[in-house]
Amino acid sequence: MISIFVPIRKGSKRVKNKNIKRFNKYKLGLTELKILQLKRLKEKVVKKKFFNHDFEFIVSTDILSVKNVCKKFKWIKIHNRKPSLSGDNSLQKLIDIVPEICSGKYILWTHVTSPFFSSNSYINFLKTFFNNKKQKKIQSAFSANLIGKFVYCKKKGWISHDSKKIKWPRTQDLKPLFSMNSAAIISEREVYINKKDRLCKSPLPILSNLKEGFDVDNNKDFENVSNKKKIPI
Repeated sequence: MISIFVPIRKGSKRVKNKNIKRFNKYKLGLTELKILQLKRLKEKVVKKKFFNHDFEFIVSTDILSVKNVCKKFKWIKIHNRKPSLSGDNSLQKLIDIVPEICSGKYILWTHVTSPFFSSNSYINFLKTFFNNKKQKKIQSAFSANLIGKFVYCKKKGWISHDSKKIKWPRTQDLKPLFSMNSAAIISEREVYINKKDRLCKSPLPILSNLKEGFDVDNNKDFENVSNKKKIPI
């Protein structure tokens, strides 16, 4: 079984009520859009029997309006998120109990703040993960953006290239560095139990295009999404 896990909590310091703030036709904003995308994903994987796995969809939330909407969809399991799991520094506590919440052999953690990561994006992500799993025996993967630029660290110096060999290499010759965009994170259940983490030691970065990996983090980001007339489901 593959568990699709969606944490949605109250509070947002940069965008007030970011997860449920209305935009366009979506009364419950990003949350409503993500539920529609997951509903489409469910329809596709059931119809075509992708991956030879059953799916479960779990929303972990402390927001009453989100719970009430989720109750309308019998295929969504609701985890009543406690205040101790909803603070700014409570992520590790939530990670620790995810194996108790999710039943799947694989757990795919996703966020409502990735509005352009559609049902097709999830399917492509899962296909890439399972195809690579057969070949490389990987345990984890995350959606990523490729950093094709010079990257510098004050303590370590240039980490995008070996400046002792070539001071200024061509950008296409830089080391492949990846940034996690948090649209999708998948791991075997055993990683959560044994490593107490969402990813194993050597996860696979799965590239998504910049639009798919777009994350709503501030008011400008939210306005960007709000101005889109059509968002892929």
